[in-house]
Amino acid sequence: MTGYPSKSGRYPSKPGRRVHACLRLAPLATAAAVTAVLAAVPAQAEASAIPHTAGTITTVAGGVGGPGLATTVSISFPCYVSYTGGKLYIGDESVRAVSTTTDQLTTPAGTGLGHGPLGDRKPATKARIDACGATVDHSGNLVIADRSDTRVRVVAASTGTFYGQSMTAGDIYTVAGIGTRGLSGDGGPATAAELDQVLDVQVDAAGNLVVTDSGRPAFGGKPGFPAVVRVVAASSGTFYGQSMTAGDIYTVAGATTLGGPAAGRGPAITGGLATKAAFGPALGDVRLDSSGNLLIADASKNNVRVVPVASGTFYGRAMKAGNVYTVAGNGTAGFSGDRGPAAAASLNDPQSVTADGHGNLVISDSGNSRIRVVAVASGTFYRKSMTAGDIYTVAGEGKVSARPVPALRAQIGPEGVAEDQSGNLLITDNEGYLRVLASSSGTFYGQSMTAGDLYAIAGNGNFGFSGDGGPATEAEFGFAAGVAVDSAGNVLVADENNERVRVIAVHTGTSYGQAMTAGDIYTIAGDGDSGFSGDGGPATSASLSLPQGVAVDAAGNVLIADSEASRVRVVAEHTGTFYGQAMTAGHIYTIAGTSGSGSLGLGGPAISAHLSELNGVALDAAGNVLIGDTLQGRILVVAKASGTFYGQSMTAGDIYDVAGNGTNGFFGDGGPATAAELEFPDGAVADAAGNLLIADTDGSRVRVVAASTGTFYGVPMTAGDIYTIAGNGACSFAGDGGPAVKAAICGPVSLTTDAAGDVLIADAVNARVRMISG
Repeated sequence: MTGYPSKSGRYPSKPGRRVHACLRLAPLATAAAVTAVLAAVPAQAEASAIPHTAGTITTVAGGVGGPGLATTVSISFPCYVSYTGGKLYIGDESVRAVSTTTDQLTTPAGTGLGHGPLGDRKPATKARIDACGATVDHSGNLVIADRSDTRVRVVAASTGTFYGQSMTAGDIYTVAGIGTRGLSGDGGPATAAELDQVLDVQVDAAGNLVVTDSGRPAFGGKPGFPAVVRVVAASSGTFYGQSMTAGDIYTVAGATTLGGPAAGRGPAITGGLATKAAFGPALGDVRLDSSGNLLIADASKNNVRVVPVASGTFYGRAMKAGNVYTVAGNGTAGFSGDRGPAAAASLNDPQSVTADGHGNLVISDSGNSRIRVVAVASGTFYRKSMTAGDIYTVAGEGKVSARPVPALRAQIGPEGVAEDQSGNLLITDNEGYLRVLASSSGTFYGQSMTAGDLYAIAGNGNFGFSGDGGPATEAEFGFAAGVAVDSAGNVLVADENNERVRVIAVHTGTSYGQAMTAGDIYTIAGDGDSGFSGDGGPATSASLSLPQGVAVDAAGNVLIADSEASRVRVVAEHTGTFYGQAMTAGHIYTIAGTSGSGSLGLGGPAISAHLSELNGVALDAAGNVLIGDTLQGRILVVAKASGTFYGQSMTAGDIYDVAGNGTNGFFGDGGPATAAELEFPDGAVADAAGNLLIADTDGSRVRVVAASTGTFYGVPMTAGDIYTIAGNGACSFAGDGGPAVKAAICGPVSLTTDAAGDVLIADAVNARVRMISG
């Protein structure tokens, strides 16, 4: 994940997300949405053999691993993957091989330490390599593109002579490259030639090694040499229009002279010599079709080109061996041309190309987020009627999507968590999605879901603002923070960088004064401008300032933690009197916080309180409003009605401190909550027993203010006192399956509970959702 640290220095944020002094603000979960989370969790726990004892902690979503063999082994910086001989080969500073039948992972070459002393002519498992592409040749030898060492290397499968060298089984040898960057040596021994950025290697039908010498900038940003495709001849003969000698190296595509065409500025010729053609400054994939022709994804020039291995008719045109032909893409970045001639279509950064079983070209049109096919003959392919030479989209709609994956193997960046009416867990994700962890198998949000799997129901993985009035899965969020569910099942999201609160409709009808279609997304508050305005008028015309949290009360009103405005605001669902104010349906009102500086105003009207930056808002079982005032290190309550709550006598509409003494830190466990120090509390929610659960984000703990005397989460408690129930204060990841108070969590930003009394935590920095058993 790309990001930068918050000013607390502890966890990452997406580019463009505003952060604030002292902390990264985050949402509160919605108490009104809490019912029966995760019916799937017991099944997940059984798979991991983790008991659900009160006070233990487990991971229920996120992370890497789970049951299996290959899935339990770490890999680092994987460069390329390839499949051959029943194994998936991964280049990641070594070569990893994953059996597709047993899931067993082995390391046939490399120490995992990357670039260093070569170790040639010795056991491959002790060699230092920086592997990218890897494949297996016709003799079973493992052939490796050693990127940083600028070589092609071979691990011998058996003892014998290969590529003109005597080799011992299991040892590693250099078969091309001398270790210095360049483009020299054509027509001579491959072991005396200079290579540049060797990203991939393949074996053609004659056994020759086809090397992608990418021309990408080297590490440190230094310009690369020209992008070319080179061949190490396995035997003497004529290939790609050139006479070759066994063991020698030849450029078969791309101009090798420096400047002009070599820098990718020359013409993308078609029909001329491939060795005179200018490729862009970085090649995508180079693949072989069933005839042995080279397929080249010229990503920078937005086309796909072919170099035939022999003269003949390919892709509907007569081709001469050694020449280059453009078969898809007009060189202009964009999306156009579907159902028309492929050479006239616009592609956008095509990174990969291959030929399918019918001979059609399959293109990964990366910049367009589509898979496109050039038909080699007329017929029906991929359920589409196709004409030879034309191009068609067969997958993708021009947006990034998150495919369903088992929750324990998903890479997520959880920000807010809440539960819907079916018991599914909703997770706002800092990767630009709103996700659902299905609690049971069925159809939810218009998708067929399997219990325990994770699905994207809103967001396309990009950051921005788009999509209102259309499908939620095509929309862009500025940054999805808080999440809540209303009584109709609609999902509300605090889209903080877009200064809006948005709704994903689950039913077609009228909600929040707007006609809505099931599955579509709508703005119900905020005009996109940052500021404070609009009270008493339509919520969609009001200005918000970094809305962090969202909740729904029993009357259906939407409460918003308007963070930088230092207010809690309400969008009325119906016309009536709420929080002591006459409200009109669809209009927005402030119920806590005021402008300027001054005293907090504890025990007085909430509307007159001087709050700081609010992280979120929630409601307890009595309908009181819970507020996390992070900079003041407090959890505050606005009383809905007069009475006694949290051990205090309260007056309706007034504001009170229920945890924290106004000093940021960690102090006070086992004593009165109002005398304790909190270290930037991000989230608070009430559990079924009325206890107040607090996500003390920068303290890396979850703390509880006991509503009554008893034992909760495995800890004996006294009413009104505060206790830690998860986290040892270390910002790290440890402790799954053991006592939660001894576990390491990092950046807990949001909480919710389930009907069994379990607490679910958005453990942001660890990119997991974790559960404390009740």
